[in-house]
Amino acid sequence: MNTLLYLVIYDLPSTKSGDKRRKRLFELLSGYGKWKQFSVFECFLTAKQFAQLQTTIEKLIKPDEDAVCIYILDATAIKKAIAYGTSTPEKPGSIII
Repeated sequence: MNTLLYLVIYDLPSTKSGDKRRKRLFELLSGYGKWKQFSVFECFLTAKQFAQLQTTIEKLIKPDEDAVCIYILDATAIKKAIAYGTSTPEKPGSIII
């Protein structure tokens, strides 16, 4: 199964409704990848999984209030990754959605 690394970074407002969306987004992304730090996830996904994630994110966020950026990284980018104090991106044994 061919997967790519998707780096998902998000910023939602600190309001009651923004906090609820942030919690739901965090829970969603936890099912797709590894939480690296505040508002940052590393997700190794197939094209189908990525399409499902995109659709769910689009339904969850408010585009006029929220910001979600997804960076798609191939194998060469992963090999060039430099990490201090933590490990470099690594494919998990299995993905639970």
